[in-house]
Amino acid sequence: MGYLVLGLVAGLAAVERKGFLQAMLSRPIALAPVAGWALGDAAGGLLLAPPLELFWLGAVNLGAALPVHEALGTAAITGGAVLAGRALGAGVTPEIGILAVLVAAPVALLGRKADRLVEGWNERIALHAEAALAGHHLREAVRCNLYGLAAPFAIAAVLAPLAAAVAAVVIPPLLRAAPDAAGPLQVGFFAFAAFACASGAKALRARAAPRWFFAAGAVVAAAGLAVGRLR
Repeated sequence: MGYLVLGLVAGLAAVERKGFLQAMLSRPIALAPVAGWALGDAAGGLLLAPPLELFWLGAVNLGAALPVHEALGTAAITGGAVLAGRALGAGVTPEIGILAVLVAAPVALLGRKADRLVEGWNERIALHAEAALAGHHLREAVRCNLYGLAAPFAIAAVLAPLAAAVAAVVIPPLLRAAPDAAGPLQVGFFAFAAFACASGAKALRARAAPRWFFAAGAVVAAAGLAVGRLR
């Protein structure tokens, strides 16, 4: 049942991302908590949302740009992390989160290749719609819009659960077999979050962004050291 729910969420996000509404609901900062909530672990989605949003901050559909499929990747990572955490009885933890990123993130690249195929599919649909309008077949022309939305929905609805299933199968036995790896993996998650911050700062494309980023990093590091000394 969880995979069906995840497929529905991922499919709707893929449609909202480019074909309908485009209210930014498919962005990782919104989609990860929604996917986690749909699977029964909104807190897990909230843990993953900020680093995934920053990591894919530059993945924006503008004009003819064809970025990685950040919505598909987010749904797969969140779904895989939640399902793996459920199998381990621990919920989504940093170590589960970073493993889910490593296992499921590549599906975002596969999604970009699928987007190229969808673009060609939509071009043929547009020609069909023009022919329908020329022949005064208005209902058929309207249906062409639905045909164009069906492809991205179906692709995301299939690929996201598949990638999540791989993560859910691989992560639990890996952590059970190597419990000592939990600590290093936790550090890896926070390293990924730091890398995501740098990626987000670069994506802002503003001259002052690097200065603000490193200044904020220095402040956070100083605050962390101060808290550590107080303890």
